[in-house]
Order: sequence, then C-alpha cells, then structure tokens
Amino acid sequence: MEKLAAMFKWCFGCHHGQLSRVFTIGGRTYRVCCNCGVQFDYSLESMSIKRELRRPMARLYPASSQE
Repeated sequence: MEKLAAMFKWCFGCHHGQLSRVFTIGGRTYRVCCNCGVQFDYSLESMSIKRELRRPMARLYPASSQE
C-alpha cells in the first residue's frame, strides 16, 4: 500500500520545481518550495538539500468549520 501511495504522490504531487533562495534564520538553513510551501533542510557544506523538513501549516491543520 505504501508503494501505491508513493506512486500517486509522485504522479500527482508537487515536484518542487520552484525553490526559494537559501534562508538562514535562527541557526537553521533551509529552502522552501514556492508552489506548495514544503521546507527542505539545506547544507552549506555540500551546497545541497539534505531532506524535507516540514509541510506548511495549512496542510498539517486543515480549516475547521465554525460552529
């Protein structure tokens, strides 16, 4: 099932083609996808992306309905 989910994510998800410049804020260095907002840890030593850090808050906490 995980392979199927990964295939759908690759086919229909964001391919992170438009990345921001490198930011270093609070001792953390990262780049952000301008399309979906995913943050990627960035290594200044190797000048490359290390790994995906976190998804934007909108995806973590979907809008709740007002009562």
